[in-house]
Amino acid sequence: MIPDSDILASYQSGTDDSSLPEPPGVSDPLVAGVSVVVCTYKRAGSTRRLLNSVEIQSLRPRRLIVVDASPDQDTELLMRNWDRKRELAHLVLYFRVTGSLKGLTRQRNFGIRWVDTDLVAFFDDDCVLAPECLAEMEKVYRRTKDYVVGVGAYIEGSYQPPDRLWRTRQFLRIVADLRPGSYQRSGMSLPWTFMPPTTEVVEGDWLVGSAMMWKTSALREIGFYEEFAGYAQGEDLDFCLRIRRKGKLVLAGGARYQHLFDESGRPDNFQLGYMAIYNRFQIQRRGLENRTWRDVALFAYAWSVDTLMLARNFLFPRRIIPTLLQVGGRLKATADLLTGHRVL
Repeated sequence: MIPDSDILASYQSGTDDSSLPEPPGVSDPLVAGVSVVVCTYKRAGSTRRLLNSVEIQSLRPRRLIVVDASPDQDTELLMRNWDRKRELAHLVLYFRVTGSLKGLTRQRNFGIRWVDTDLVAFFDDDCVLAPECLAEMEKVYRRTKDYVVGVGAYIEGSYQPPDRLWRTRQFLRIVADLRPGSYQRSGMSLPWTFMPPTTEVVEGDWLVGSAMMWKTSALREIGFYEEFAGYAQGEDLDFCLRIRRKGKLVLAGGARYQHLFDESGRPDNFQLGYMAIYNRFQIQRRGLENRTWRDVALFAYAWSVDTLMLARNFLFPRRIIPTLLQVGGRLKATADLLTGHRVL
């Protein structure tokens, strides 16, 4: 049961009724098609830019569901005053939420309730989609049928070959290889940015959360881990490692978008350091198959060495304070894991 007090406002396109529409029943059949869910927080400008790119998609979504956790009304007014809703989707649903529904993973789980299609895509509010992005992602599903459960898109201009830092990590056995989109037993994930631009479909262990499409039935069964709420480092990695037991995860090279990072709403360096250890340990514990004490020891080794390697930032005066805060956060997380206590 969703507390009414946690839904501050709702809107359904095509009606004058602002009351909360009923979600599809759990047993209702899903129709073939694509829904889009956008979760946002105090980014009305970025959301406008994303929606402009949704308007020009060659594939029009059946539903667009915007779940807004902003304390202000800027995004709500943006959605209510959007005069081209039919170009966004056949049906547009907007919700402004708070309380138990606030936080990325909680907003996503809330948005899923109103999806009535067999496929659902999530896009971060600071993305801009190429016109064929949504269609290319769906095309991979329709071609691969049952063995693919998740499809990601390729970030334009993101290619960066492994640098000296990553090669050092490989040399020190922190990671076994440098395969893009892989997850290592040490609890460290390899970025997709290592992969040059391609039009091929490439399998990986995880997908970038800023643009991803899932089978709705599997998504509802697995769900996003709500303990990783707010801006929670690794929430997409955690979800991917759990849902990939239902099928393969692939990146559709022909589906392109830009990720124009908006720094608002992001945590400070101490929190980032804390999550780098605490969240990653929980992710390894929950998502790594056939995990043993050797994997736990490898995690401790890898992240201890990685923390020591942060000393490289002391060569740059502007990075000293942020680095010290990150190290402090990592030490705090380590202490909490050892004592079974958590504050942040």
